Amino acid sequence: MSVKLNLGSWSSVFAVPSCVVDEHIKLASPQQLKILLFLLRNSEKSYTEKQIGDTLVIHEDDVKDSIRFWIDRGVLAENDSQLAPDDSKPAVSAAAAVEKEPAQPKKKTVVTRPQKPDIITAAQRVSADEKLRHTLAEVESALSKPLSSGDTATIVMLYDTLGLPAEVIVLLVNYCVSIGKGNMRAIERIGIKWSDAGVNSIEAADNRIMQTRLSNEYWSRVSSVFGLKNIGSPTEKQISYVTRWIGEWHFSDEMLRAAYETCVDNTGKMSMAYIDKVLLRWHNSEIATPADIDKLDKKPVNKNIPKKNNNSSFNVDELDKIQ
Repeated sequence: MSVKLNLGSWSSVFAVPSCVVDEHIKLASPQQLKILLFLLRNSEKSYTEKQIGDTLVIHEDDVKDSIRFWIDRGVLAENDSQLAPDDSKPAVSAAAAVEKEPAQPKKKTVVTRPQKPDIITAAQRVSADEKLRHTLAEVESALSKPLSSGDTATIVMLYDTLGLPAEVIVLLVNYCVSIGKGNMRAIERIGIKWSDAGVNSIEAADNRIMQTRLSNEYWSRVSSVFGLKNIGSPTEKQISYVTRWIGEWHFSDEMLRAAYETCVDNTGKMSMAYIDKVLLRWHNSEIATPADIDKLDKKPVNKNIPKKNNNSSFNVDELDKIQ
């Protein structure tokens, strides 16, 4: 007589990284866990986000949000180079995306962004709050499309977790649409910034929008003067520079160009930090025109500061010490 183990359902199993349970299960929604389990079970196959959504009966946008959740936590990695058959969208392959269990304990991921409620909790909140339902209707009108369950969870997060008033959320969405960023990822990102900046009223939101538009105008102006092309969106540091140069110190395009040329002449490259120091010196010396620069260059130089052989009033090493 021959015998064998009766494994039943255990005859077919797949692995789940232990960090999913140890670190992330308390933050993950049922939908996020469902999508991860599907990818782990089909680790040798590739799927587009639409295919995953169709298989699991989940909206494509919710699939994107769930995959981003696991990518942000290091459980999945982006695999943009692989395409599913007959589809131009990047495929999701668990075989290429799921991290192997490390030999040493992983450093715990620090969650730096507010967490959205799961779709069930979000639906319950909407059902219980008439003002929130009205807000969602206005958001749908502004976006000219129905909201997915993931979109709804984002608005609930802005409303409940971040504390943005309903009227501010509607203004935020309309503003994002006006600048060509009428997608939920941009709305969420800008909404978080507004919350961090204490934007909690229509007046504060209007001021924030006006300041943002001014800063973008300043950046466009400086980019043109410096001849910068195809450099993408400015960083917060770059925006702080140009806002100071134009919004606070009121330098003309002619003076900005002079500072740029001074920087390139002395360093051989464009450095906004260096240009900032040049303009700071001119601002403190009340230099407003190129003629004033010539006058400043003729002033006696501090003997304690070594001069360059070309007698330039900007010594590269010493300028870095200017406060």
